[in-house]
Amino acid sequence: MQKIDKILPIRIILALVPIGLAACAAPAGQQAKDDIGPVTAYARNSLAAKNPEGLLRLGEGFERSGDFMGARKLYAQAKLAAPDLIDARIAYARATAKAGFDDEAVAELTLVLADAPDNAAAMGVLAQIHADAARYASAYKLLENLSSPTPDEVNLKGKIAHVLGQPADGHGLLLSALEESPDDARVLEAAALSFALSGEYAGAVSLLRRSMDRPTARNDAQKSLALVYALSGQRQLALRLARDVVPAPEMQRLDVYFRILPRFSPVEQAAAVFFDRLPADSASRLSGRATN
Repeated sequence: MQKIDKILPIRIILALVPIGLAACAAPAGQQAKDDIGPVTAYARNSLAAKNPEGLLRLGEGFERSGDFMGARKLYAQAKLAAPDLIDARIAYARATAKAGFDDEAVAELTLVLADAPDNAAAMGVLAQIHADAARYASAYKLLENLSSPTPDEVNLKGKIAHVLGQPADGHGLLLSALEESPDDARVLEAAALSFALSGEYAGAVSLLRRSMDRPTARNDAQKSLALVYALSGQRQLALRLARDVVPAPEMQRLDVYFRILPRFSPVEQAAAVFFDRLPADSASRLSGRATN
């Protein structure tokens, strides 16, 4: 989990100065008693009373920084302060899932969709939760109901299609997402892995080199490039690439992973590289050890 962005406290303080100067008390049921990082309970209560959507913006900052519990608390207060604010309920469910409480997140989104059956944002978040829990068919069905999916949702749908044994559909969807968001490193890496899953390693490497030219995306792109070489059976080269960007304690696990990855079926490979899901019998497949 990443540390909270050091810029975040400054932004929060600046944003809350006007509120602190002219704050009114929130109703008792909406009042918080604890601070969250640099956000005081007083500031939270002021926002809840005057601008619940402001709590969402703060929560998004915490969420981007990896503080899902902090984001969850802010979203929960926004939800309590403005029960009709559906975005707060969706954000709360999203952070709740990221914090590891999938069942509660699904229950919240189910209620949202009961109130607003066509809410695309709720369906997209629920689809991501289902996919992360390996409920791929349920996730895919939700994504198919979206009339105007975002590039992220198209990207997710493409990855799921691979796992469902539809590589041609998956590849097409991932290239479509890349066309819409050519500068999104996550979309580019997914498209590159799609090439690799189809055995088109040159295409995968070519795409990832584009991403490796960007300092902010270089490490993730290099990890994906290591996966490409592992899929192609070039384990030693994959490990050499990974050593530069993966903590040393992880290398032993990665060595085993790269050794066994080429032995998975295409569907199993897709689940492994896109959703970090390994087959239940992975350990037994190590009995025939790789020589590369």
